[in-house]
Amino acid sequence: MKETLGDSSPEEFRRQLHEIADWIADYRQNIEERPISENLKPGEILSKVDRGPPEDGASWEDIFAEIDRVIVPGVVHWDHPQFMSYFGCTTTNPGILAEMITGALNVNTMTWRTAPAGVELETLVLDWLRQWLTLPNEFTGVVYDTASISTMHALATAREQIAPDTRKLGLSGRDLPRFRIYTSDQAHSSIEKGAIAIGVGEENVRRVPTGSEFRMDVAKLREIIAQDRQSNYRPMAVVATVGTTSTASVDP
Repeated sequence: MKETLGDSSPEEFRRQLHEIADWIADYRQNIEERPISENLKPGEILSKVDRGPPEDGASWEDIFAEIDRVIVPGVVHWDHPQFMSYFGCTTTNPGILAEMITGALNVNTMTWRTAPAGVELETLVLDWLRQWLTLPNEFTGVVYDTASISTMHALATAREQIAPDTRKLGLSGRDLPRFRIYTSDQAHSSIEKGAIAIGVGEENVRRVPTGSEFRMDVAKLREIIAQDRQSNYRPMAVVATVGTTSTASVDP
């Protein structure tokens, strides 16, 4: 028998895949019959499992049974047709199938050499997006895991533009002014987090008031920027939101 190095055998893995596939299909088909969220109290999930680390691994049957006994009762079902909070439904059946394939391939697209197909398909899909948005040919990009990370990187780019060589020299000891970042009072908290991460600081994020449609008030933005310049702050970036978390409003 081929050595599996602690992994399951190919035959066992195939059987488990079929079980998981059936479970996922049933869950997706009958999700509307479940409550969106159980009325749980903190610690209730932990009360259902052993708190001490196991000496031996559990069987597949025991683990599989705990999906319905422990995990599902502790899940907010974001794909439920009556779930209206936070973001819209982002899970699709093709997406689930794609995640199964990517999990099996375990691709890391660090460079072209580590994943030629991943890098080139990412480039292609982003160019499709550019064409759909009718953007100029010079627009390129990368796929990020979250909008928060892309926001932080965009702010880092703005910081490098306003204070060249910061990625090499840092911000300290360079006699630089305090920078300011502007965004609406409806924007995501990732703006402040990005400012913290790149060394600009949370207090230097100015929240601009919005109007009746929860869009940034551009006149107020100009007013705040003028005030900051008079106080020797240096405007670094304006972060506009295309679809706020709360109301899906789009800044002008």
